[in-house]
Amino acid sequence: MPEKSTLQKSAEAFQKALRALTRSLPIIGTVVLLISLLKTYLPAKSIIRFFGYSDTADTAIGAVFGSILAGNSINSYIIGEQLLKDGAPLTAVTAFLAAWVIVGVVQIPAESAELGRQFALTRAAAGFLFSMVVALVVSILLGGSLG
Repeated sequence: MPEKSTLQKSAEAFQKALRALTRSLPIIGTVVLLISLLKTYLPAKSIIRFFGYSDTADTAIGAVFGSILAGNSINSYIIGEQLLKDGAPLTAVTAFLAAWVIVGVVQIPAESAELGRQFALTRAAAGFLFSMVVALVVSILLGGSLG
């Protein structure tokens, strides 16, 4: 079988990326719609009231929310951006994003079945702690205070 040219490989890669984007658009649209509904019925002041105790508490709260929610990581970026716009602390949003990608509580049962319960729980706990450490480090590097 002859080797494919770079142009053919690039065209195939572009087609795959376009198909992936097309599959993602309904999900992204749904998230934007849900955020709009959420903002309409749950004002920013209601969301922000969960935060503001301390960087450590805000980080833990963000990590809990991120661990419980699940989905495509691009959705977490959209939600995180909106949280920042609404005044959520950077540490909380960073922990949310990291935990969303790393922990995924809803995936633990399937992971337990495939890899064992102890492994799944240990990985989730380590991911949760790691997401908080990452959030605190990002806050320090970007000039946030820890207090």
